[in-house]
Amino acid sequence: MTTYLAQETPTQIKDLLESAIVVSWKELLQSSLTAVVQIEYGTAPEPSLQYVKVWLSTVRGIWDLVCEYWMSAGAQQTPAIGLTFSNGFYSECLARMLQDVLQHRNGIPSCLSGDTAVDLIVINSPTQQDSRNARKCMAQAYQRLGITFVGAHAAA
Repeated sequence: MTTYLAQETPTQIKDLLESAIVVSWKELLQSSLTAVVQIEYGTAPEPSLQYVKVWLSTVRGIWDLVCEYWMSAGAQQTPAIGLTFSNGFYSECLARMLQDVLQHRNGIPSCLSGDTAVDLIVINSPTQQDSRNARKCMAQAYQRLGITFVGAHAAA
């Protein structure tokens, strides 16, 4: 991870999703700090973000769904709107950051292309510098959104 956002650099949804995972890494992974996380997000022509899914692999080739956030339900109200954790994973820090960022996403310039697409972000175990950069990115994004980045979020 190399995310670093200067004040004048617009924050992208990609940067925020990646930073939210890195900031909550220790809480989310608890027993295994060495892993690979994959963030999958889908867009539609509006342009708009349709969903975000977070996958975790601690064993090469095996991926577990950590959580998913859907912006709207399908025709039969499935999946549920909002954030759902799966497979015993949970992070209060990640839940708050995803909800804050995704509820206020109109205030953040987006990398959404206006096409129907699925994009992936792959994150390897972060270094201490990655964690500092991620906390800084989130703090700047919260400031731009006019909401407070609570100190508890910053504990990585």
